[in-house]
Amino acid sequence: MTVTDLPRATNWQPIPAGRGRWRLTLHRRQFVDSNFAPPAQTGIAELVDARSKRLEQTLNKPAQLSFTVDGRSQSARELRELAQDVIAWRWDEVNANDMPMFFGPVTHTEDQITADAHTLNVTCHDYLAVMSRRYLTKAVPLVFTQTDQDTLVNLLLTQARSPSTGNNTDLRPGSSFPVQALNVNPDGSTRSLSGVLRDRTYLGNQEILEAIDNLAASLPVNPQPGQTNSFDYDQGYLSTFTTYGWAALRVFWPGQGVTRTDMALVYGARGVGGLAGLTRTVNSGDYSNYVRVLGNNGSSDQNAAQLFADTWNSDATSGTAGAVGLWMTADNASDVNQQATLNEKAAGLLAAQGILIPSYTVTLVPDGYRYGFPNMGDTVGLNVQSGRLNVATTVRVLGLAFAANEDAAGGEDVTLTVGRPAVTLAQLLGQARSDINALARR
Repeated sequence: MTVTDLPRATNWQPIPAGRGRWRLTLHRRQFVDSNFAPPAQTGIAELVDARSKRLEQTLNKPAQLSFTVDGRSQSARELRELAQDVIAWRWDEVNANDMPMFFGPVTHTEDQITADAHTLNVTCHDYLAVMSRRYLTKAVPLVFTQTDQDTLVNLLLTQARSPSTGNNTDLRPGSSFPVQALNVNPDGSTRSLSGVLRDRTYLGNQEILEAIDNLAASLPVNPQPGQTNSFDYDQGYLSTFTTYGWAALRVFWPGQGVTRTDMALVYGARGVGGLAGLTRTVNSGDYSNYVRVLGNNGSSDQNAAQLFADTWNSDATSGTAGAVGLWMTADNASDVNQQATLNEKAAGLLAAQGILIPSYTVTLVPDGYRYGFPNMGDTVGLNVQSGRLNVATTVRVLGLAFAANEDAAGGEDVTLTVGRPAVTLAQLLGQARSDINALARR
């Protein structure tokens, strides 16, 4: 069964006349410890003349919203860097309502002026990105022993929202932001604690989002079948967002997304899930069957034995016909001095990289996306019949990008990244920065 086989909901409502599918609203940022006001009370203006609207979402990464306005317009005059939030709303026919898709501050602007025009390009990031600019500041380490990983995420989020300086000067309310931790199942329903216990030591100058991401990427000692990391996370929006103004740092355990049987991605098909085109990539740089992670042995003697963890799968040692041979990778965890933590990190890397998985960037046909079909992290069928490709497999959704059209019908171009995401230059540079920072924290 495909989504297009399903009957429309009784409250199905098309996009209201006179507007597009996507709306952007500008809001004042709030700096309070609690009782954040809902969007209706913080609104400054609707950015009615915004164009080239594009939202990019990636699994376990901050979301990014970009758009352009006339630099001489009232909208441009209203915009203030860092001091304001933008909310992106997408009309959903089934819910007959605008659904919040993005919420975060204005982080970058660029004015381009010529003899004929003044263009203002605006970029916003969600509050996960704000957490990447929050650091632990204490001179003494934060030490946690046999602590549930959900509790660790909540404690790290608390440090991000209410930090103090090294001499205990409270940085509230300027440090506050309206995000609360929420433990959820793969389908987004709430759950109790995971029961996965961790030992962690965090030093000063530890970037808080990096700490959460490293925790997510460390495979537990006894992973569930098919599990490739400890948990997934995102900034989500519950139905209460419009009432109370809180976004959620959702912690998906054991991972985000479910296996879908109500839709598939089919090249050449029409309707929801239909693909207009795609790019398929197979990259040996994404594959490793042997992983070695180097930690901190606590010694200044270069001849002292290294603290390390290594792991491999049978493909690394097999020499049978059709075997791929040995493909090694090495990683640094320069501020990790616990063997168990290194073992978890190595296991997580091998689980993520130990299978040669093609990646696909697929472009949906017009009206090929319906809200929630699919969700981030979902596993869906993929069918491609073209030339040498005879693909009938399942893939996981790892990224969504929405580009709003400027036509009166309120159209949009939607692309998905499925399979394994490509490694970008920014990610490589980010990893190098992370390694350098870890050395400095030793």
